[in-house]
Amino acid sequence: MSRFAGPAIVAVVLAGGAAFAQDGATRFGPEDVKRELVGKVWQVELPNGVPAEETLREDGTVKITGGLSDRGYWRLWEQGYCTQWYRMRNGAERCFTLDKTADGKIRVFKPDGDISMTILSTEPIKE
Repeated sequence: MSRFAGPAIVAVVLAGGAAFAQDGATRFGPEDVKRELVGKVWQVELPNGVPAEETLREDGTVKITGGLSDRGYWRLWEQGYCTQWYRMRNGAERCFTLDKTADGKIRVFKPDGDISMTILSTEPIKE
């Protein structure tokens, strides 16, 4: 890690905290991910407005269909969760932070603070 990365990360975290406070959203950490998202199918909206469906399985596998189509692996992270896809990002892992809005939607944020997706609803996986 470069000597400049540390301050940049702190700035992003602080900026993200301000966003949470401004719109009434609450932080959504790894325990929330485990409780509300693992073992579920998510109906999501991508930033371009396209719907997709993501499935986060307890065995550490993940699948997305709809606006994107891929499969891969996920893990909990101290600030949210991380995914590693077979095709997206050439298989590189990316970690995401989340918040929950006053109306119950869960926003998933990329490391740069842009929204990756908004989870509109979830339901248990039906085998």
